[in-house]
Amino acid sequence: MGKAVLGTDNRVTSTEVQASVLGVVVGFLAGYGYALGHESVAVKVSAVFVALALGLGVTGRMSAAKRTLRREPWYALAAFLVGGALGTFV
Repeated sequence: MGKAVLGTDNRVTSTEVQASVLGVVVGFLAGYGYALGHESVAVKVSAVFVALALGLGVTGRMSAAKRTLRREPWYALAAFLVGGALGTFV
């Protein structure tokens, strides 16, 4: 699906790295919003991100971000949790 990007024998592809970065950023923003007292916005952002990662409501033509989420949902969701924790405690 992609070529290795870390220079090791581990086959981490660029799609996996991009999904992880996307997950960390969205998770951080949701966690930071929650920490600032915007719970409803944080929950809505989280629900949309998880739904997109799991493929709910994805039909027709997709953006690059949606394709990345669909290809590597578990990398994105794991990074989303890490980013959310970081955003909450910063």
